[in-house]
Amino acid sequence: MPLVLTPVSRFFKRFRRHGKNWLDFLSNDILVDAIFIYLDIKDILRLRRVSKLYYHLTHHTVVWKRLLRWSELPLPPLPPTSRHSLQNLTGLEAERLLTRAHSLDKIWCWRKPNLFDSWKFNAHHYVAHMVLLPGSQYLVATVSDFTRKDWSLVVYSLDSRWNVIPIARIPTTTKGYNLQAKYLTINGVHGITIAYVRRDWRRRRDGKRGINVSEYSGEHNIDAPYPLKHECIAYHVPLTALEDLCDARFVPGSRAFIEHARKLPPPFTRVARIRTSKPLGTLSLDDFVGQPHLTLIKYSNEIIFKPLNGGPTSVLNLIPYPDFTHDPHRIKAVRPLPQQQQILIVREITVPPGRNPFPITAIELQDIPVNKTDDDMVFERSTDDSVFLYDDQFTDIYISEHRTPNWVDESVNASLQPSSQAYRPLPVSVFCKTVLPSIGLLRITFYPQRWDSAYFTMPDPALQLPLTHQYRYTLMYCSPVRFVECHANCQYRILPGSQRTLLYTVPWDDITDTPPVLGFFRYHDKELFADQPEDLEEANLETDTMRRPIWKLPFNYEKTRFSCLAWDETVGRICFARPDSTELWVMDFSKRPKEDFLGRRMPVPVEQDHDVPMTLD
Repeated sequence: MPLVLTPVSRFFKRFRRHGKNWLDFLSNDILVDAIFIYLDIKDILRLRRVSKLYYHLTHHTVVWKRLLRWSELPLPPLPPTSRHSLQNLTGLEAERLLTRAHSLDKIWCWRKPNLFDSWKFNAHHYVAHMVLLPGSQYLVATVSDFTRKDWSLVVYSLDSRWNVIPIARIPTTTKGYNLQAKYLTINGVHGITIAYVRRDWRRRRDGKRGINVSEYSGEHNIDAPYPLKHECIAYHVPLTALEDLCDARFVPGSRAFIEHARKLPPPFTRVARIRTSKPLGTLSLDDFVGQPHLTLIKYSNEIIFKPLNGGPTSVLNLIPYPDFTHDPHRIKAVRPLPQQQQILIVREITVPPGRNPFPITAIELQDIPVNKTDDDMVFERSTDDSVFLYDDQFTDIYISEHRTPNWVDESVNASLQPSSQAYRPLPVSVFCKTVLPSIGLLRITFYPQRWDSAYFTMPDPALQLPLTHQYRYTLMYCSPVRFVECHANCQYRILPGSQRTLLYTVPWDDITDTPPVLGFFRYHDKELFADQPEDLEEANLETDTMRRPIWKLPFNYEKTRFSCLAWDETVGRICFARPDSTELWVMDFSKRPKEDFLGRRMPVPVEQDHDVPMTLD
């Protein structure tokens, strides 16, 4: 009986004769809307390497926006403007969000984490301090000229078509310390809020005596020959101004770019200025549920709360503990907890050696004062909720971010968060570096605990959210872990993160601002990604568990000295600045899809499983 070819069989026979895959003859709409919906991020990236057809189809914007809506990975933060909403997001930006989140989540869990990319750019100044905005779209740096006398604050745009662009600059007179930057909405304007502390001679004539006050270290207490004044200054830079300066139609440095920039208003607006004769410590920028605030340590026992929308300043004066009334107290670190209107404080109490061999470290929770008057007020309070550490002496203490989002957020991150659910902040870790390197570091992690709430009260009635619960931190809902004894003749320094932390070693006896780096290490503990402590019944500050959750990173520095480092755990990016060079080195632990100056997409680096030492040439 002769073989009869049906229309369908003839259809597939024709495909086989042409040597093509059957899927290739399906329409693009069917492939994108009916086939690709069953593929995840990894499948899309692999399919891209099959043929030119799939290479172009997998770059379609709808593919990545659909994956963005379905993804359960924590996405890197974006500027909180409508420009970065799901509707206005470009396909490249959506792909960049997902590939960074996917690759970083994968590579950070490896026992031997490796890099995807390393590159450098010219900052055109010597960089003394710098900080990466979450998501690494912008870099803020304190810079100087070659004389180290002319100091400024510069904002750089990263990941643009032109790679890196210095887009805004303002003089600071002297070097800025304790630099912080964060996305905040001030008086209804989305922008970047930048705050720093600086020192200068109290009397102008002392500045003419030939001593450069900027040469003093910002990491240590100094005994200056003449009286000093201390200032904390905060600026607000609207994101619309930065986006106008980053217009891809103008080549940076060209005449058209300069003429376009001159037509725009100055981007910096000063929103806070605090002057005092007492030394100022670390600062924090937070959104107190719709109200942006600057929190600043004023040594030894005062905390300043400055509302950036305007209004009176509140000062919290911490009273000594009753059992240590006559012993000196000093604040070491603070971290505001906006969702519960409290602040986490670490204080050091210096007691006589006969009473305790080490200074006592107190960790406490305090209510943030509410000033309902029109004048500045000082609130004196004692502490009822606290725990004490007696067995070690700590030099430096860091408290990680809780990563609470901006309450006025118009980006894709807010649209993907269900409005009926309370945002769950990340665990907050206190990293304590001991005086003796052989003892190591102490990490105490506090977890957010669910509390039922009929209504979440906010200062602005327009922001009221009908939530059934919220999250709070308590001092006993924690998991203390003793970890990482240091190598011989070394000490650790910390680049803290909520979930991803970097450590690097320097010589144990080097106290300079630019010590030689001996090695870099990734600190990874699965407990930081958990919702609660591993063993809650035994979780208290009297017990600890020895761990070593670190692995040396594939960097070869050969005792290189760095003037500063910046770490962004949300995308796995670290920046290095050398004291004798204007170039900044950047290393990425996540994939970063890029486009060239013509707007064409550049190939994404392929994952590598082998260990290749990365050097700074």
